[in-house]
Amino acid sequence: MIFSEFALPANPPGAVTLDRSQIWQGLEQKALNAVPYVEVITTCREINRLSDTVFEREISDGRARYVERVWLEPGNRVVFARIEGPVLGTITNEITEENGELGLRFKFALVISPGVELPITEEQLSAEMTTAYEAAVESTLAAVRERIAEPAR
Repeated sequence: MIFSEFALPANPPGAVTLDRSQIWQGLEQKALNAVPYVEVITTCREINRLSDTVFEREISDGRARYVERVWLEPGNRVVFARIEGPVLGTITNEITEENGELGLRFKFALVISPGVELPITEEQLSAEMTTAYEAAVESTLAAVRERIAEPAR
């Protein structure tokens, strides 16, 4: 099992301040189309709408195709369950609040699909995934600022 967790404050000194609603709007947009938010994802499209807050999407990272079931917990978190592809598991994007300060935390628990031979070891995959998801937290907050936040005055 590959597990990692990474968190950043949503409003570091000098950055345009984001509120929970703005961060949530960015997470929701990222769930619908991850391409502008996650560098390694090259395609992303909704393939099955199950309810207002649950859908399935197909993504590609340039090496493999995945199907993820996505649960939106408005204002709080998005959970992605990889149900098809060479690497399965769960990814969570969560808005946190500690001492009145907002943050963004990404967690994942993944496993190589049974019978799948990857061109890299599980340790290499873990390092790649950790690096990619750390960058995704940073790029998500940056993209939210670019797409949602009003310009600083």
